[in-house]
Amino acid sequence: MSPVSIMDTTLPSTTSSLFNVLKLAEDGSNWITYMERTLTAIGARGLMWYTDGRAIKLTPFLIDEKTKAVTKPDGLMPTQAEINELDKKIDDYYQKNSLIKQQVFSTITDRLLLHVQNLHKASEIWAEICQIHEGKTELVQIDLCWCMQETRCEEGGDVKAHFTELLRLRVSLAGMGASIADTDFHAIILGSLPESYRPLLSSISAAAKITKTPLTSNELITIITEEYEHRLLTERWSTKRGGTALAVGEAKGKGRQSTSSSSNKVNSNITCFNCDRKGHYKTDCWHPGGGKEG
Repeated sequence: MSPVSIMDTTLPSTTSSLFNVLKLAEDGSNWITYMERTLTAIGARGLMWYTDGRAIKLTPFLIDEKTKAVTKPDGLMPTQAEINELDKKIDDYYQKNSLIKQQVFSTITDRLLLHVQNLHKASEIWAEICQIHEGKTELVQIDLCWCMQETRCEEGGDVKAHFTELLRLRVSLAGMGASIADTDFHAIILGSLPESYRPLLSSISAAAKITKTPLTSNELITIITEEYEHRLLTERWSTKRGGTALAVGEAKGKGRQSTSSSSNKVNSNITCFNCDRKGHYKTDCWHPGGGKEG
């Protein structure tokens, strides 16, 4: 078997999308999912024993400083076949160890890389990264839980953006192994909405009690989102109607003013056939012979 074929079977290609792993976040918020994906990618290559420390680095044969002869630890001289076999095993160890290091180094931040770069074994590097983030995860979980419970949507605020933030926090906690139960998340949603949604929430709760089918958090988000969109449309329509009514009123006012002005102008030019005075018709004349005589 040629060296190329041996390399192809012992070192799987790193360009395959099967081994792609999302980078570890700076704050370690995705540590649980990152760890599972990284170990799965390493296991798919058949290299887990380089991660858990079972892989052993072999010691090369000794070389006599005077004679430059290669000797075994027992003092005997190895054959050329034994020398070649040992060299191949040592090279294989370095290649696979470097493959694990490349998998990890390409998915961590530069700050973390500088922290572990002086460690030579892949198992030591992985153990150090685990120690850093497993202790850090609990503190991040506490911060995220507190942030979720304190998140509020202000009156008139964007409800969609508010729900997006709550869902992001929930997913982050789930990624660290601290999943929020749907009933708890349902309560968090109810407590985070502004007072103007209280009548809607009361109706939802009453309907759930009557039907004895409580809504899931996703169903609750859907209903509230529809109400938010309806309010937006109503507000836009009211604003549009108010502007249209104002424009029509101004137009009517201008029309009345123009008509009155024109009417006055016409009346000032007419002449009464009864009294020969200007400003009115004979039918409106108060003089003798006029339509409004006396």
